[in-house]
This record gives sequence, structure tokens and C-alpha cells, in this order.
Amino acid sequence: MEAAARVFAGELGRATRTVKHGGQDCLLTPSGACVHLVYLVGALTAVEGDARTALVARVSDPTGVHLVRATAREPEQLAAIAGIAPPAFVAVLGYAEPGRQGPTVRPIQVAAVNRAVRDRWLVRTADRTAARLEALAARLRGEGSDELAAEAVAAYRVTPATVEELRAMAEQALGLVPAADAARADGVDLSALLLERIDAAGRDGMEQAELLALGAGKGCAKVKVEEALAGLLEEGECYMPRRGLIRRA
Repeated sequence: MEAAARVFAGELGRATRTVKHGGQDCLLTPSGACVHLVYLVGALTAVEGDARTALVARVSDPTGVHLVRATAREPEQLAAIAGIAPPAFVAVLGYAEPGRQGPTVRPIQVAAVNRAVRDRWLVRTADRTAARLEALAARLRGEGSDELAAEAVAAYRVTPATVEELRAMAEQALGLVPAADAARADGVDLSALLLERIDAAGRDGMEQAELLALGAGKGCAKVKVEEALAGLLEEGECYMPRRGLIRRA
């Protein structure tokens, strides 16, 4: 499966341009994210419609609202949304599609999650937004070769003020995450550390025991490393082809 984009609702809601990338139609956001498959986590605040035919779920993050629409063509997702009573934190994997009232997400997976998963999503999404904004700023200075950044600058008439506005949006979202984030322990960003090692292993993957030893070598408690690994698996960053082996998704 392709890698899922992580984009705040406040940015995805502004996406009006569709581009062809990697052979697929994607929504291009103002920061240069190319969104086909998207992974989002937020607070399910309301569900409207008929559980037999179509439901629209409002999933909020600190910057805005994602509209998630499931129909009878996605019976499992329709039932999943109907079975979660607002308010609740949910994780949604789905396809971003343009609409008359802004983009919507057609879900392929919906699940109830806890606040810790939501907080980790906020941190990872802010990190990815920051990376795109660096590419955008470089393009405005006449530097860099990021094609999506160049397309975003042209499509949305991006200025330095736009970059700062999007940066402030990401910082606003991070303001809701406790200082002692679950993915960080003893001054170590465990998620980043684990992903770096899993990436380096390639298709061979990494044994869970080796990753636990890696965390221990950095002075991190075993339970914290296990929590960070669980978060990466829940967020679709990694998967287990067999028990105890972890690969990058």
C-alpha cells in the first residue's frame, strides 16, 4: 500500500488543485503535500445521515474539521462509523477526494483510538508539515528542486506570509500535546530513532527484540519503547509480517 499523507484539516480544507503524481490524481495542498491516501486522527464530534445508506462524520483536529463520508459501497466503514458514539477519538485511513464544499475523505479503515494516539499523530503531522514548509521557503528564495513545492507556490500564490501562517497553524496543533509526549522518553525521540533503524533495515525488517535493545541502549525504559512501537504500528508507519518482526510500511 502507498504511504499515507498526514495533513492538518486546516490545510487540507484549502486544497483546491488536483495534480497527477505517481500515476494517480492527488489533491495538492498549499504546503506542497500530494494527498491521495491520507491518515488522520481527531475527535469525532458529529455523525450525520442514514446508517443504511450514507454517513458523514466530522473529525476535528486543532486546526479544523475533516469530513469523512462512507456509503453503502463501504459497508464495513459505514458500520464502523455508526458504531462509534461521539465524542470519541478516531483514526481514519482513506482517500482524499475533491468536493463542492471542500475535500472529503472516503474511508477504508476507521477505528476508535485514545488520546495518546491522537497526540502522536499531531506530533508526526507537525513534523511533516514543517519539512514541507522548509521546501516551500527554499522555493520562494529561488533554491531547491522540490517540484511539488514549486507547483504549490504557483497554484496558491504562496508568499512568505503564507508559510508563516501554515507554520503557526502547526504550532497551534502542537500546543495541545503534553510536554512529556508518549513518543519521547528521557530526552530521546523514540519514534524517530526506531523509524531510522527500521528504514535502514529495508525489506529485511528488524526484530522487535533488537529495537527494544536499541531503546535500552539510549537509557529508555522498555515500556516506553513498547509504547512507541505500538504507536508506529497503529499509525501505519510500520507493520508486522510475522510475530516479532517489524518492517517499514
